[in-house]
Amino acid sequence: MKKTGDPHWIRHAHIWGQDEYECSECGAVFGRRYPSCPSCGASLRRVSDREDWLDEAALADILDDD
Repeated sequence: MKKTGDPHWIRHAHIWGQDEYECSECGAVFGRRYPSCPSCGASLRRVSDREDWLDEAALADILDDD
């Protein structure tokens, strides 16, 4: 099922490991960006960031509230 709106890549940045790119249209995830989604064919030029690394840092207790 296609989503409505502006198709784009959603970057999942990680502290330990390679960033991942998720298609906003179909949800497929890849290790790099492509001009269009290899899964659904949507043209994806824009990138939005999800700050997943903040969650990873909190889990690893890297961010200290002191």
